Amino acid sequence: MKKVNGHEIIQLFESWSPRRLAMEGDPVGLHIGRLNRRVEKVLVTLDVNEQVVEEAIGRGAALILAHHPPLFRPAKHIWTDTPQGRMIELCLKNDISVYTAHTNLDIAIGGVNDLLAQKLGLADLEILQKTEEGTGEAMGLGRVGKLPDNMTLREFAEHVKECLDVPMVRVVGDTERTVRKVGVLGGDGNKYIHAAKRAGSDVLVTGDMYYHTAQDAEAIDLCIVDPGHNVEKVMIRGVAEKMTRLCEAETYDVEFLESQIRTEPFTFI
Repeated sequence: MKKVNGHEIIQLFESWSPRRLAMEGDPVGLHIGRLNRRVEKVLVTLDVNEQVVEEAIGRGAALILAHHPPLFRPAKHIWTDTPQGRMIELCLKNDISVYTAHTNLDIAIGGVNDLLAQKLGLADLEILQKTEEGTGEAMGLGRVGKLPDNMTLREFAEHVKECLDVPMVRVVGDTERTVRKVGVLGGDGNKYIHAAKRAGSDVLVTGDMYYHTAQDAEAIDLCIVDPGHNVEKVMIRGVAEKMTRLCEAETYDVEFLESQIRTEPFTFI
């Protein structure tokens, strides 16, 4: 097995989920630290906070591969008595690097939205919102697919809860209505209700639905099932397994660890 550094690992990752796929202005790539060092363990996580960095230290991971950028907006200062500042300080003191793949991982084939669609058991997948044609293959945000059988919206909401491991969902639409064609978009999908409707979706599964957007969806006869933003945690196992396969094919001596830290801020009571 070949010992590798961070550059080699990220180069392999970007062969699957290249930075060029990211939406304009999305701060993907290396956020903290350096890649020119040997890496034997990589921690895969949805979010980066102090607890996740402590987990990386405890499990011997020199690199954190995250979906949500820890520095989403430019930092004007780093105060180490704030949560973000303490997280950055902890990384630097322990030589932990943080790399982020955000909308490029949403768009990538086999990325977040394909993983969500797979969890929901959708077939005949199409792109919900195209962003580029690539090399003859359409690429974009979200997926649209079909359930194996018709369900009522109520039954489908229960299906989403079970498949995506959430205790509750918010639902827009007549719960006795029949649904079959499903749009799915991880994270905040407020901008894409019309794209889902144009694609023929009976229901859109997405997070962070605003009150007025929910009313707009109701007005265009599009059902919504909102399981929250944290369902993107599906990428933890998905990325770890994908990167393990890619690295084994290259005989890279590196282990991908799945973060065990719960980063869902909401408690459902």
